[in-house]
Amino acid sequence: MKKLTDKELAIMNVLWDSGALSMRDIVERLPEPQPHFNTVSTFVHRLERSGMIAHRELGAKFFLYEPAVSRDKYAELVNKESVNRFFNGSYMDFISCLVKQQEVSVDELKELINMVEKQK
Repeated sequence: MKKLTDKELAIMNVLWDSGALSMRDIVERLPEPQPHFNTVSTFVHRLERSGMIAHRELGAKFFLYEPAVSRDKYAELVNKESVNRFFNGSYMDFISCLVKQQEVSVDELKELINMVEKQK
């Protein structure tokens, strides 16, 4: 699975939030300025070839497109790639960086610890 471009991610967010949609519905739900229908179609077909999107044919030339990969699964991939790339695979170094940047509070760290302990 490859990392998505900003435009691909916008399309995936529409599908993750809304479920199965027609091409026209995807275009209508994209943020302004809305890209041209043909541009969205190109990106949707590219996402389909990469396995991120699947389609169902409901009639002659009428398709519904839906995510083939969940938001959580994609986030897991991106997070793993980032941790491997920038922190040599160390989640401890990654979390330490977030703490130093004050992106994670002490209460949030306590909550994380509780989550980890519950999974044991």
